[in-house]
Amino acid sequence: MHYFYKIAFILLIAGCILPDSIMAQGEINDEDKVFYRNERTYSGTLSTTGWNAGMQFTKRKDAFRSFIYGGEIGSLKHPKEYKSQSPYEGGWGTGYVFGKTNEVVTLRFGSGFQKEIFSKYDKGGISVRYFYSAGVSLALIKPVYYNKVVGYDYQQLRVLTEESLFDPDYMQSIYDIFSKKTFFTGIDEISLDPGVYARAGLSFEYSIQDRIVNALEGGIKLEGFMKKVPIMASDDNQRLFFSLFVTYRFGKVMDARFNNQP
Repeated sequence: MHYFYKIAFILLIAGCILPDSIMAQGEINDEDKVFYRNERTYSGTLSTTGWNAGMQFTKRKDAFRSFIYGGEIGSLKHPKEYKSQSPYEGGWGTGYVFGKTNEVVTLRFGSGFQKEIFSKYDKGGISVRYFYSAGVSLALIKPVYYNKVVGYDYQQLRVLTEESLFDPDYMQSIYDIFSKKTFFTGIDEISLDPGVYARAGLSFEYSIQDRIVNALEGGIKLEGFMKKVPIMASDDNQRLFFSLFVTYRFGKVMDARFNNQP
């Protein structure tokens, strides 16, 4: 839930700043206006269920509406994940999520629509859009391997370990785990779980240059998979994931036609 508080703080600050920016009279923009905007943008997203990086194409349908499509890659986290620090000091152990059985990487491809509800006319102004999209998801589920503590060598003063999946019968506390293995351990054991998603939100585009795209977005997303995603060693793994998200989007206008009127 710590992601939720970060997102809530960002949205609160944006809510305080953006209305004043929208209403303010900025410096008149005397560059050629982009009349027909096809955009290619890249994005980084922080959500209550993980992070994502993506690419999106926007194709203008008319003066206010656009068709959007693209894909993204990211992580999927269980709501009850909490980072633990290894008790073995001196640079020996590392941090990990106690009880985590699988890492999940998600691939998403989808399309939708976007509509501009407030246009930007001045330098330093903001255009406001709402958007919604849906598509297919694919969860890549990779087992997490640990260095399990099996004893202690008193002569060489070192902890004895062996490679192991999370064993709830043996690993009862953080003292039973020395460290987590690297992400690539178990990469050949990936399984797949297909699903679908839908999302909606608001976009605030604030670039000074008309051919450049810089935007802050926020919204909600619902994602579901064919079966429960086994992230933790517990009975409360789930198929449906509801999340709040904040996205920073940047890119440029492509194949533009310009209105040369000042």
